[in-house]
Amino acid sequence: MTTGYSAGYTAKRTPVHKGQAAWSAILPGQPAPVSLAGDASVDVAIVGGGFAGLAAARRLRELDPTLKVAVIEANRLAEGASGRNSGFMIDLPHELTSDDYAGHGDDRSMIALNRQAIAFARGAAQDYGINPDYFDPVGKVNGAASDVADTLNRSYADHLTSLGEPNERLDAQDMFDLTGSRHYVSGLYTPGTVMLQPAGFVRGFGEGLRANGVGVWENTPVTAIKRAGNAWAVTTPKGQIRAGKVILANNGHLESFGFAANRLMHVFLYAAMTVDLGPDLLKKLGG
Repeated sequence: MTTGYSAGYTAKRTPVHKGQAAWSAILPGQPAPVSLAGDASVDVAIVGGGFAGLAAARRLRELDPTLKVAVIEANRLAEGASGRNSGFMIDLPHELTSDDYAGHGDDRSMIALNRQAIAFARGAAQDYGINPDYFDPVGKVNGAASDVADTLNRSYADHLTSLGEPNERLDAQDMFDLTGSRHYVSGLYTPGTVMLQPAGFVRGFGEGLRANGVGVWENTPVTAIKRAGNAWAVTTPKGQIRAGKVILANNGHLESFGFAANRLMHVFLYAAMTVDLGPDLLKKLGG
């Protein structure tokens, strides 16, 4: 692999996913991917079509609507990390390893930053006509299944109250009414969290950008980025993109291009999804 500003950057590997993202799998089908087939020229090329890459494209066009911007995704949109996450946008401190979930440092600054991100995503959802079910500001409940967890929730509630943040305690009956389960002894509701259907949101984000003149190319892995005069040549299997600037929004694959060597680690977490549970099965399970 060659690295260095003058020589350019050659990827030693490109992203590979061993199976479909579950959030995508449960959605209706989508149109065939639009891949780069031939050469193109843009002002800014963004490598990576996840949350960061799509958000960067939207923000650049907000700042300068005349910019020619392209997002280049190695796979389908929502098949990478952005389509495989838990589906929450949380506004409040949420440090599970602390003694009250509150975390440390300047909570107000972090809350403001989180809410700025949520507002940005809400703007995209509205402008691009993303299905409201895919961006649902329903809030969040911290469920407590033991007296120890209930004590942590009470401490967290005190912390939030000291910050002037609204919160509501739910007792065991409230939690049963909400979840259908007797597992929880209490809960703490806060209103600011947004629930995402990550794949639906990301797909809609990409479709919205494309409809507004941003190039969104899927199944187009970038194999090399090299200096070409006063611009960059971004190489893909079926074409080359000439770009004035390049933004790498490709997560742990930064290291594939020689950046942050031995400093990044891919982390995989796993969960399971069931089929929809019908009324008879839900009754048998008890909720």
